[in-house]
Amino acid sequence: MQKQRPDIVHVHNTFPLFSPSVLRAAHRLDLPVVATLHNFRLMCANAVLQRDGGPCEDCVGRIAWRGVVRGCYRDSKVQSLPLATGISVHNALHTWTRYVTTLVAPSEFVRSRYVAGGFDPGQIVVKPHAVSQYGAVRSGAGDAVVFLGRLAEDKGFADLLQAWDPTLGELVVIGDGPLRAEADALAQRDPSVRVLGQLPWDRCMEVLRTARVVVVPARSYETFGLVVIEAFAHGVPVVASRIGALAELVDDGETGALTEPGDPESLRKALGWLTDPATSVAFGERARQVYLERFTPERDLAATERIYADAIARHAAGTRTGRRGQARGDRGR
Repeated sequence: MQKQRPDIVHVHNTFPLFSPSVLRAAHRLDLPVVATLHNFRLMCANAVLQRDGGPCEDCVGRIAWRGVVRGCYRDSKVQSLPLATGISVHNALHTWTRYVTTLVAPSEFVRSRYVAGGFDPGQIVVKPHAVSQYGAVRSGAGDAVVFLGRLAEDKGFADLLQAWDPTLGELVVIGDGPLRAEADALAQRDPSVRVLGQLPWDRCMEVLRTARVVVVPARSYETFGLVVIEAFAHGVPVVASRIGALAELVDDGETGALTEPGDPESLRKALGWLTDPATSVAFGERARQVYLERFTPERDLAATERIYADAIARHAAGTRTGRRGQARGDRGR
């Protein structure tokens, strides 16, 4: 940083390759810092606010010792201890408020959890992620219900298997995980289910844009939900759980449907609604428009440039008044 003298430093995950010491280095060089909150690592030992396949906020706004007692990181108390200690130490030192100019959350939901955890709401801006459209936009109503993700309890995959009814058409499953055996067993019994396993990204997008609806039945928090936006980019509506950031991405009755997490019956009804060809086409057209309005790479670039310009201006103003880092650092956590 000393040789290049950048205008701004943008930090993503400091774990595991870096530590927050990079923030102090930038601070010593009098550089503004932007940090993107890709997860909940600054509050939670396992970074996802999850325990036993569902949401957990026991350490939000508190010392993270519960994560040690429960072995939240890799089911190990020993491995959880240094992470929880680091969280507590940096919270006590106000590292993320003192040395960072702007925190960037990918959703209002993420921002709300950090504010609940004691972070300064004035320091956090929301900038959703963006995706590129791959190939053509869907033509017509599409064919199958598509699940694209990890085959696990927290992703709601067991609920999808329980909810599935051959009268809904065809279910195409892309991905792998702990519930792969259950998926394969259902496919053997039910010819309406196809399990494709892991596929390259471009092949995933090819399958996705032929979908009648994409299903995201998560039981745990999602900080954003890229698969939702990938579906929107190709003109495909989404059935998702009313939880975490998914609830703000999917407009119920406009770009898809929201269901209660862990409720297979609610999921089955929503899929029945969205597999209607006319409904799928209408919702898919609206989903495509939302993508163009909010989630393209061009809009992401413009938003990023605005964040950088604002962070540089705020940093300069703080330097001139002699208050850089002090006001935020003294607010406490």
